[in-house]
Amino acid sequence: MYFMVTDRFCDGDSANNIPIGSDPTLFDPKQKDNALYQGGDLRGVEKALQANYFNDLGVTALWLTPVVKNVWRSGYDLGGWKSGYHGYWTQDWLDIDPHLTSKTSLAGEPYPDNAEGRMKHYQDLVKLAHSKGIKVIQDVVLNHAGSVFYYDDNNDGVFNVEKKEEWVQPYKNDGFHPNAKWADIPKWNAERTQPDGPRELLGAKIATKGTLSQIESYGRKGFSSDSLGKTDGEEITCDFFSLRDIWTDPKGEYFDALVDEFVEIYQFYLTTVGVDGLRIDTVKHVHHEFWDAFTERLRKRLGSAAADKLLFGEIYDGNPATLGRYTWRSDWPKSTAPDLDSVLDFNFCFSAREYLRQTGTQFGSPAALEKSLASRTASDAQDRPFYNPNLGADGLNAQQKIITFIENHDGLNRFRVAGITESRNRLAQGLLMTLPGIPCLYYGTEFSLLDAGGKIGEDGETGRMMFFPHKGGPIMKEVEKSQTFSDISKLAALRKKLPVLRTGKWIPLWVDSASGDQDDGVFAFARASEDGESFVVVVVNASDAERTTSDGDNQIQLPASMKTAGKVLRRTLTIGQEKSLTPADIDAAAPLRLAVPPSSLVIYESFPSEK
Repeated sequence: MYFMVTDRFCDGDSANNIPIGSDPTLFDPKQKDNALYQGGDLRGVEKALQANYFNDLGVTALWLTPVVKNVWRSGYDLGGWKSGYHGYWTQDWLDIDPHLTSKTSLAGEPYPDNAEGRMKHYQDLVKLAHSKGIKVIQDVVLNHAGSVFYYDDNNDGVFNVEKKEEWVQPYKNDGFHPNAKWADIPKWNAERTQPDGPRELLGAKIATKGTLSQIESYGRKGFSSDSLGKTDGEEITCDFFSLRDIWTDPKGEYFDALVDEFVEIYQFYLTTVGVDGLRIDTVKHVHHEFWDAFTERLRKRLGSAAADKLLFGEIYDGNPATLGRYTWRSDWPKSTAPDLDSVLDFNFCFSAREYLRQTGTQFGSPAALEKSLASRTASDAQDRPFYNPNLGADGLNAQQKIITFIENHDGLNRFRVAGITESRNRLAQGLLMTLPGIPCLYYGTEFSLLDAGGKIGEDGETGRMMFFPHKGGPIMKEVEKSQTFSDISKLAALRKKLPVLRTGKWIPLWVDSASGDQDDGVFAFARASEDGESFVVVVVNASDAERTTSDGDNQIQLPASMKTAGKVLRRTLTIGQEKSLTPADIDAAAPLRLAVPPSSLVIYESFPSEK
């Protein structure tokens, strides 16, 4: 999977940078200001698809930040004003943002200058991706809308945009703020939420009823300064800064209507438009019962097509119990059916970064990473597995479909910031591509794109830079020639060739020993088929010195579950230094002393012995 901030990938059509009627000051032609639009669009993605850029990298799914029409400016977000370039400030759930769409197709055929034309462009992108064998994941937000209404603090009936109090009101524990009024600022698209009734797009009748256009469908409880960190329920009902929280309480008057409205909307995207799955934003900030109802009704509506769709969620939390909770319905054990198909594994992300995201030649211990991977099949105090092991419509479970990543667009941001070398980034991507789960790359990492403004230990958004700028940056052909691009391409090819790298069991083999320093920084594991006939061994060395998987007489012995008799291990791929340290063929049944070059990852594949 390849995840991009759509506005920051490639500006393929400069004509949409300042949509007609929009505030021209919201676009930065120099593509430097992270608070402004920088021009990336669907045409830029289409051009990369046409050039087989993603195919050459080995990508089989694209995840785009939300493409729907947004509020274009907010007066209060993390303490200041910003533009909605990222897509998470929805204004119209059934229109595509004009910053992203073009007036004509790739073939030069005109699109209507309306919601129909913009949706057709999005559908054409999906069709193009499919023609290249690539799926499309749509990023969706069901927790909140953008700044579509204001709090009329002085009751004058006018949105006083310079007043912080009209963007943000303090959290109201009991009741709601009754002074919420729809905004009407066309140049910022800060207007009443849509759809306000049924729509017809791409020949499909979408029976929306306007529930999202009723102000009573929103909590209007105001902003909590600890909206991200709360665990007492306030995080579910408060506004995110100046964003407007949707009232998803199962006891709420509009609960069923909201669920049905979203089912109607996303059934359209998943069928008529043809997207292949949904990445669901801010999951833990929505009532769990809402996800029960939404996933159940959406799958029922999709029917047999549900088997080909992936619904995975973002729960910004490192606790596997919290992450896995949303793969179970809230009415467990009454129902053991899957809720979300899967989640983004923040537990893995945090542990992998602690191991490898260290300055200079430093590294952390892989012990926490080993523990994180083991937690995927562990259980909680109620003896319920953290992640639902019951099969979904596609015959796979949440443990098998978990999304692994090591960087993203949120506060934790890019892996490679000041002090992190290109070599260490290459190692991190190798680790990501060989461990269990669906690996998700963050745009630009295939070029080891450096976020010079980012710092280890500090959250920020400085890594949301334009990848292919108008000038002064890389071009696609240059990126494809880079070592990191080549590494990922080779790893993707190997994943395709060897099923055990995609679906094999994970078996830990070696982690730092406490009794000596000769193996510090080493992490070794196997991926094996269920019958043990096919397996690979992967050894990672985060040190800048040669290391071995041995400590005196202690050496790796592959477990009995792997059929090692008559098998040899042969080096298949090295990420990092290609220097040969271990014999080409090693007896898989014997104790393994594997020497690994500095800052390298080595993959050994099992073969029948030729003796």
